[in-house]
Order: sequence, then C-alpha cells, then structure tokens
Amino acid sequence: MTQSWLTPSDIAEKLSSHISSGFLLPVKVRGTVILDKQRGYYRLSDGKAGITLNIPPSMELPIGAEVEIDGVLSANAFVKEDVALVYPAINVNSYRVLEEDREKEFQRRLLELENLLRGRHHFGFWETFTKLLGEHERLRIGLIHGNSAQVWQDFIIGFRGAAGKHADRVEFVRFESSLVDGELAKTIEETASSGVHAVFLLRGGGSQEELARIGGFESILAVIRLNIPFYTAIGHSFDRMVSLIEKVADGHFPTPSIAGQELGKLDFTVSELETLKQELIRRPVEVPLPPPPPPPPPSKPSFAWWLGLLAVGGILLLLILWKLGK
Repeated sequence: MTQSWLTPSDIAEKLSSHISSGFLLPVKVRGTVILDKQRGYYRLSDGKAGITLNIPPSMELPIGAEVEIDGVLSANAFVKEDVALVYPAINVNSYRVLEEDREKEFQRRLLELENLLRGRHHFGFWETFTKLLGEHERLRIGLIHGNSAQVWQDFIIGFRGAAGKHADRVEFVRFESSLVDGELAKTIEETASSGVHAVFLLRGGGSQEELARIGGFESILAVIRLNIPFYTAIGHSFDRMVSLIEKVADGHFPTPSIAGQELGKLDFTVSELETLKQELIRRPVEVPLPPPPPPPPPSKPSFAWWLGLLAVGGILLLLILWKLGK
C-alpha cells in the first residue's frame, strides 16, 4: 500500500477549506466595542482579548459601549507563503447596549470634555519649546511612565544622542504610575506641583485592548487643569490615537525614543543659535569705510562769466581814457 504524503501547503489548504465551509456557531457574547482605525473594522473586547466583528453595511455600533451581541461565530483562515493563521470573527445579527444609563453618561461626559477642550490653549511642540528654551537656562521635563517600565530610558537616550553637548540644558523628573485612569489622574496632578515646564506620557507598544485602557475621563480633566504642555508617546506608529488621553494631548509621537530625539534636536538647534547670537554680540565687527569721493573736475567758465569779464574790462578802459583826456 502506497502511503500518501502531504506538504505543509496541502495541510494549510485543507484546513482553510474545512474551516470556511463547516465552522459556524450561533453565539451571544458580551464585551466593549472598540474601533480598529488602522484596519477599519470593529472589535469586541473584554480588556484582555478582542475579536473581529462583521456587521451589515447599514449597522453602526456604539464605540466604547458595553454590548451584548447576537450573532454567528465563524473562523477565517489566512494562508500566505509559509504562514497559516486561523482567527475568529462574529457575524453580527443584532446587538443590545447594556446599561443604557451608563452609555448616556459616557456620551454626556464626552460632550463635556469636548466643550472644555475648545477653551484649552494648544501648546505646539516646536513653538512651545523654542520659547521655553529662550526664557530658561535649564528646563524641567516630567516623564510619566508605567510601574517598572523602562521606556523613560529610551526617551532619554534618544534625547541625549540628538542634543549632544547641549543635553544638560534639560532636567528630567520621572513619575511612575499604573496608567489606569484614577491613578494616572493623580500622577498628572502631582506633576503640576513639581515645577516642571512640560510633561510627556510614555508607554511602549501593546495590544489595542491594553492601549485603549490608558487614562480616561479623570486623566483628561487632570490634563486640562494642568494647563502646561502635555505630549504623548504611546506604542508604535500603528497604535496611535487608541486611548482617550491622546485626544487631549498637544502632540503625539510614534515611540518614546522618537519623542526624545525630537526634543533633543530642538534643544540643539535653539542652543546653537543662542551661542552664535552671543558670539556676534561680544565680537566687535570692523566695517571698512568707503574711500572718499574724488574731487570734482574744474568747471569751464560759462558765457555769463565771459560777458561779466568783458563788461569790467570795458569799464576799466573807459576810466583810463577819461584820465588821459583830462
């Protein structure tokens, strides 16, 4: 009997065909609706894991609300070259918002925050730090990061590499926090009493479920009350604008390292310009004077001059003849 051998590609194709045709399971599931902006689809999260939601074109889901979904659990297979992935998805038939009062309160507070943000001064990164470096010999910058996180080191290494000999113009003050809403709000308020000129919130990469839980309404209110420049460097470039607190920040950076580098570049540029300005003030500048203009060429006697000379000569001649006649 000849044994039939399969290749890895054969197995992936059989698995994909089997799952696509036979894995359909009616389910009711609860969780919080989030929107994956990078990929453009909804997900249902319990704070630890997320699952893709397939919805009809006419349906919209309330982002941030806790819902109960009635649908069909399916699985999709993705096969490309030497990679085969199987991931779950829910085809949504209907949904029900749990705790309608909670959803209404969420929307009310969101509207309240939007109104508060309209009156908050925006601190642009380059103009703000150019002004601060011009007004202060040494800046104090607050770095908020998670407990036991090392992202602050990435930030400072990036800063020192870009700032070079001017790195000592900035002093960093670290604040550890769990980054959940209540504790993060207290940490932000703590930075306000520490005398820092600006604050950076740092966080490494992670799942969207983890990043979405950074801060919340209390933290945003703390930033508004802080009223000093506030910037975020959360996750990687594809993780941006996932958490609520990023919406109130004056600037966003893809990673803590890049945030530190940008601050270092600005510190170096401003400090070099100030040094050049001081050298120009101290150093006398010798400006050569232009040579004196040449004397004007002698002018030729005019007709009136000759006429006057002739008249004077005539008068003298008449006087001489008069004398002789006497």
